[in-house]
Amino acid sequence: MQPWAQREFGKLDNDSFQPIQRIPPTEVFPNNYPLSQFNSNPSLSNPDGPAYRLAENPPELSTLSDDVEKQDALFLTEDEVFTSRPKLSPAKNGILQSLAIQSTWIAGSGDNIGMTEVSGSATLGFPAPTRESPLLLTPGYGMYFLVGPDSIQAPATLYQAYLTTRWMSQLSPKWGTVLSVTPGVYSDFKRTDGDAFRVSGMALLSYQWTDTVQFLLGVVYLNREDYSVLPAVGLIWTPDDDHRLELTFPRPRYMQLFNYGDGHEDWWYVSGEFGGGTWSVEHPIGQNDDLTLSDYRVLIGMERKSDGGGKSFVEIGYVFGRKLEYKYDPATLDMSDTIMLRSGWWY
Repeated sequence: MQPWAQREFGKLDNDSFQPIQRIPPTEVFPNNYPLSQFNSNPSLSNPDGPAYRLAENPPELSTLSDDVEKQDALFLTEDEVFTSRPKLSPAKNGILQSLAIQSTWIAGSGDNIGMTEVSGSATLGFPAPTRESPLLLTPGYGMYFLVGPDSIQAPATLYQAYLTTRWMSQLSPKWGTVLSVTPGVYSDFKRTDGDAFRVSGMALLSYQWTDTVQFLLGVVYLNREDYSVLPAVGLIWTPDDDHRLELTFPRPRYMQLFNYGDGHEDWWYVSGEFGGGTWSVEHPIGQNDDLTLSDYRVLIGMERKSDGGGKSFVEIGYVFGRKLEYKYDPATLDMSDTIMLRSGWWY
C-alpha cells in the first residue's frame, strides 16, 4: 500500500464516497416526539414550577403555568432544537409521564391553625387524536392534618381525591389552548352527601405576540365557597434562555437559571399563590357543613430539573390573609400571618 501522502487523488474510487445527506427539517424528531415539552419560542428555555403542585384545592390554580408551557411545546421550530445549550425534555416516551409526591408544612397552633399536607399523583398521556394534541390524565390524592383551632371545632384531617383531565393543542405558531376538568371528592370522609363531590375546570387561550412575549386569556372555575370563578389573564416575558417573568393572575412568578450541567438545570424563583380550598365535613354539633380555608402566599424556592421530567424542589413562603369559615355556621376565624415550607420530588 502506498503512504497516504503519496497517493494520487485522481485514481481514488469515487464510489466509496457518499455525499452527506441533510436531515429534512420535518424529521428532527420522527415518530418519537415527546408527548409534552415546555417551550415553543427560540428564546425560551425550559423553566417551570414544580411539575404538578398538589397542595391547592382544586388543582387548576397550581398547574396553570405548567399547562401553558406544555401547550407551547407542541410546536417546535428547528432553531429550538439546535441551541447553544441543550434543552431538557420534560416528558417521557410512553404512557407514564410522571409520578409525584409532595409535602407542605404551615406553622401554627391553637386558633392560628397549623397544617401538614402530604399528597401524590401520577400523570398518564395519550394521543388525542395525535401526540401533538395530547390528553393527560392525572389521578391525585392528598391528606391535610390540622393543628387547632381552639375556639371553633373543625375536623383533624381533611382529604382530597380527584382526577384531572387536560387536553392541549398548539393551534398554530401563534395560538394555543389548554382545556382542563377535574372531578373530585373533597371531604373529611365522614360526610357522604353530594356536596363532597365537586367539579372544577380551566379554559385557557394563549397568543404568541413576539418571540419573547406571550399573552394569556382564560377562566379558572374553582367551585369553592369563597371564590367560584377567577379570571386567568396576563403576559409571559422571556427575554432569554435564562430568565422568565410571568405577570399572570392568579399566579405571578419570576424564574432565573443559576446553574446547569450534563442532564440538569438549577433555577431559583419567586412566586405568588392563592391557597386553600373547600371541604364538605361533618360539623361537630351534628350538622353537615362546608369548611373553607383561604390564604395568600409569597414564595421563594429552588428547583433542580432533570432530563426526562425528573424534578425536585424546596420552598419557603410567607402566608397571610388566612381565614377559616363554615358555609352555614356564622362563626369565622381570622388567623395570624405565618410561614410555610414545601418540598417535592417526582420521577
